This record gives sequence, C-alpha cells and structure tokens, in this order.
Amino acid sequence: MCRNILAVLFAMVVVPTAQAQPQPPVDSIIAVDSNLSAALPPGEWSRVESAVDRGLRWLATQQADDGSFPSADIAQPGVTSMAIMAFLSRGHVPDQGPYGQQLSNAIDFVLSTQRHQGYFSLRAVVPPATHLTPAQTVTYNHSIAGLMLGEVYGMTSGDRSKRIEGALHQALVYHREVQSRKKSLESDFGGWRYGFPEGPQASSDMSVTGWALMFLRSARNAEFNVPKQYFDEGLDFVERCYDEENEKPEKGVFRYRPKESQSTNPMISLANTSSATLTLILGGRHQHIGVTQSVRWLLSRPYPKPWQNNYFYLATYYTSQAMAQVGGDAWNQMFPQIAANLISEQSDTGAWPAGVSNEQAYGETYSTSLAILALTPAYQLLPIYQR
Repeated sequence: MCRNILAVLFAMVVVPTAQAQPQPPVDSIIAVDSNLSAALPPGEWSRVESAVDRGLRWLATQQADDGSFPSADIAQPGVTSMAIMAFLSRGHVPDQGPYGQQLSNAIDFVLSTQRHQGYFSLRAVVPPATHLTPAQTVTYNHSIAGLMLGEVYGMTSGDRSKRIEGALHQALVYHREVQSRKKSLESDFGGWRYGFPEGPQASSDMSVTGWALMFLRSARNAEFNVPKQYFDEGLDFVERCYDEENEKPEKGVFRYRPKESQSTNPMISLANTSSATLTLILGGRHQHIGVTQSVRWLLSRPYPKPWQNNYFYLATYYTSQAMAQVGGDAWNQMFPQIAANLISEQSDTGAWPAGVSNEQAYGETYSTSLAILALTPAYQLLPIYQR
C-alpha cells in the first residue's frame, strides 16, 4: 500500500511563511490547527517527494540477505529499525507493494536479535559499557527496535503479528527493569541509560531516555499495557534536564543529564534540546517552559548545515518531528530550512552521506533513514507522530 500523500497535500491551502512571527504565550505554543503542507509550495513538495523516493530506492538496494540494512554491529538492530520506519513514513507497509517483502524480511531480522533477557541487540551485552560497545548502545537498539515494532504491529497479521506481540511483551518487561534500576543519584530516577551498571550505581541521560519514552508511547498506541506511572517518571526526568539557568544558549536549552547529576560539562546540544521537546510534547507536557524556550531558541537562528553540528542527522530528525508537533508558524519557518539543507546534501545515488564525528561510524543507511524521517512528517503516516 503506497499512498499518494501529495495529492492530499496539494489540495490544501498553501500559505508559505518566510518571516519569524511574534512568539505565542506558553499556553498556546502548539498550533491548534496545523496545515503542515503550508510550509512549502507544491513545486517544492515535489522536490521533497522525489528526494524521499530516491532515498528509499537506494535503501532497498542495500539490504543484506539476513534482512538487515547495513551499519556497525553495535548499531543493530537500531539502524535496521530506522530504515523500516523510513519506508513506513512514505506509506509502504509489510507484505504489500514494491518493498513489502523487504520490510517483512527486515522485521524478521529485528525479531531475531531479541535476547532471552528481553532486550534487542545483535551482539551480546557484557560489561563494561565503554564507548561504542554493545553495553553502551543496547538501550538505543532496544528502544528503537521496540518503537518500530509498535508501529508495524497493526500492519502485520498471522504468525508475524503473534511474534511481534510476544516480543514486545518481553521487551516491555526488560524496559521497565532498566528504568527502575536503583540510581546512585535521585535526579536520575525515572530515566534510562546504558546496559551497565545495573545498580546501585546506574544513571540516566536525555539521549537514551528520549528513544525509551518513544518506545513506550508506540507500545501504548498499539494497545499494550503501559502504566501512566512509567511515562510520568520518564517525563519528570526529561523536565529535570531543562537548563533554566543557561545564560548563553548557543547550543540549546536541554542538558544531557540534570544539573544535579552532572554539574560540569552540561553537554547542551541541538539533539538533546529537540529530543526533549518532542518527548515532552508527545507526553502531554507541552506547557512546560522548556518546550516554549526550545521553540523560541530554534526559531532564533538559521538551521545548521551537516558539517556544523555533531549528530546532525539525529538532531534534524528530532527537530523536524518536534516542529511538526508544534505546527503553525514554527513549522512553516523551520521545515523549509531543513528540507533545503537535506536536499542539497543528497548524493546522486539517492543516499545521504554519513555524518561527521560521532555519527560517521553508523554509515549511510543511518543518515539516509534519518534524513527521510526528517522530510516526511507532513505525510502523517507513522502513528506515533500523528498530531
């Protein structure tokens, strides 16, 4: 099933917005009615559609025999799950259409990576949790895989649907175990981080917690039992990452960890700021001051180029999805910049080049999948991100 979304978009009123608008008060930062198609004229939407479809055609050529989409082993099955969601965001579904069998094969690969403890990881998780090891990346892989499976659960049937259901039940038990581990600092309570330590010296960070909460939301949307307490504890942690005393917010307004957890080197970044903003909005905390300040910060500066920002593709995915949730003038101002930056970076093959610095290790499947997800919020086809 491949839907021609632009036929619907073009039928809407197109009102591009080039100028920054007066900032709304805290209680109205989210536009009540948002015509996401108004961000670009029809001709520019055609360029977006072409870029997305070229990217998907390239992705399809990269799939391995085992169903995975290539990346470093430590990033699997997270990157394969990102690629699946990129196809879903354009209306492609398992077992139907030109990519149906490939999507089903990819889902089967993700399911095959679940370990008996319940987590998803291609490689076994053993201590220590040093940089770029399975113990450091496991909660990313687990959360992104869980998010994807929650999105496709209602699109599958028969044995595969039953396998996804069983896998998600087991994954949610493990997910809660990680969240509820005894933390060494009270300010880390409610969040998620690495596979080790398991306690009592465990900690939490914004980067992992953002994905972890999106997994919970996707599972709840798919009608799995996820108690409100789990969300509340996680969202409280996200709120504690807001840096209300940041006097020079050149890099953003949300920290990697709360100030009480990490007083020095706050690691405030575009990725953490946009992730926190999206997470709080999706969690119903859109009136938090951090959301308002984040939107104002984003609108106050030109959107960066890929070489100007570490984790550019991750940050751009978060920013685009967050601004689509805000809608209105914020979306109309931000999305054209994001679209122009991404389209200008797409290679002749249809892929997006690997990111710089820390993102480079994950390769072009990672960057292409996130670029597509950043270009497709207006299609409103991924259940988790529907307004």
